Amino acid sequence: MKNFYWNRRDFLAKVTASLAASPLLSRANFFFGQSGKSAPAPAGAQADAASKPIYRTLGKTGVSLPIVSMGVMNADVPGLIPRSYELGIRFFDTAAVYQQGRNEEMVGRMIKEMGVRAKVIISTKVVRPGWTRDRGQTQERAYSTAEVKAHFFDIFQQSLKRLQMDYVDIVFNHSADSPADVTSEGTLEAMTALKKAGKARFLAVSSHQPEMALKEVMNLGVYDVVLIPINYTMANDEGLLKTIDAAAKKGIGLVAMKTQAGGPVRPDPKLGKPLTPASQTALLKWVLHHDAITTAIPGYTTYEQLEQNFSVASSLAYSREEREFLGDKNTLANAQFCVQCRACQADCPQGVNIPQLMRTHMYAVQYANYWLAADTMRAIADGEGLAVCKACTSCRATCRNSVNIAQKIEHLKALSSTGILKA
Repeated sequence: MKNFYWNRRDFLAKVTASLAASPLLSRANFFFGQSGKSAPAPAGAQADAASKPIYRTLGKTGVSLPIVSMGVMNADVPGLIPRSYELGIRFFDTAAVYQQGRNEEMVGRMIKEMGVRAKVIISTKVVRPGWTRDRGQTQERAYSTAEVKAHFFDIFQQSLKRLQMDYVDIVFNHSADSPADVTSEGTLEAMTALKKAGKARFLAVSSHQPEMALKEVMNLGVYDVVLIPINYTMANDEGLLKTIDAAAKKGIGLVAMKTQAGGPVRPDPKLGKPLTPASQTALLKWVLHHDAITTAIPGYTTYEQLEQNFSVASSLAYSREEREFLGDKNTLANAQFCVQCRACQADCPQGVNIPQLMRTHMYAVQYANYWLAADTMRAIADGEGLAVCKACTSCRATCRNSVNIAQKIEHLKALSSTGILKA
């Protein structure tokens, strides 16, 4: 196999190309041209090859992007990257911490082999020293400005090496979930130096506390782009939606993550029924109906998910099934999405870090990313994790939205007992 990223589907596409005229292919999901490359079928949820994606400009950066991009975090099929590019995706988002660096390596190899570096936007993310996935910790404050700056340079240089690139288009101050994270002097000094040196074209923040992050960024006036979670479960958060509009008016480029509220997977009937493909396109369209959002980075991991997501890029008109899904009063409850508001923590007499357990559950069950789930679990401070929950016979914590906290904790206990997760 000349191209190392071939997989079973790629192989079948090549073999079947010579049979394109056969009536046996009339029911195939794909048709094949003379080059043998797969192309999307014109029917169903798959993207129409003749349709052109909608483009929006990323704030004051001047970069124009299709409204659907690729969040590479969970993807481990290299062929998804050339297929994404073939369909029209031009922005690929990765990070140093994704898959212990292997995610960046995959992106770098594929972009280099394709020879399209100048035609795509690549972003990566750097975390602060002492950073953990426990948003309640502030360990990074023990580091001096010089140490933070040196750490950022070191991690970023490793990222460039894995990516096999001289620069990235966007570098994120990753998981900046407090005002101190966003305004960290050492981080800002490192990032501005990288931009001046031409190693990063634009500076950015990613945060799971979107309203806080956007307000800090607007006040600071340094960052060009912000990556925030936004989905239909936040439809009633007027403060957040107003802040998003205000940030866009200031020229801040806005990228959306967590757009499908964790995806369609549901581990237990008590946590809501499995969601249909139409639900996923409906959720993505809902986010992109907000003109302030330049592009979304859904984390697809299969070819079918890719084409389902990118089918949205050329038209945001809702289908009948999509309208029915969004109009269903049970939709929000079925999503079971934790918005990380942290209000539930006050309910727990043991001080368990419930938001982090909910994130762990999402990574393990809905993303099927057990490494990330285990890493999130390990990062929870001693005495605040699942081990404490195992001593409880009932959970007193109540979500102010629609998450069944007790049921998800029970599910985590079951996963932990199998050895997949360690409390």
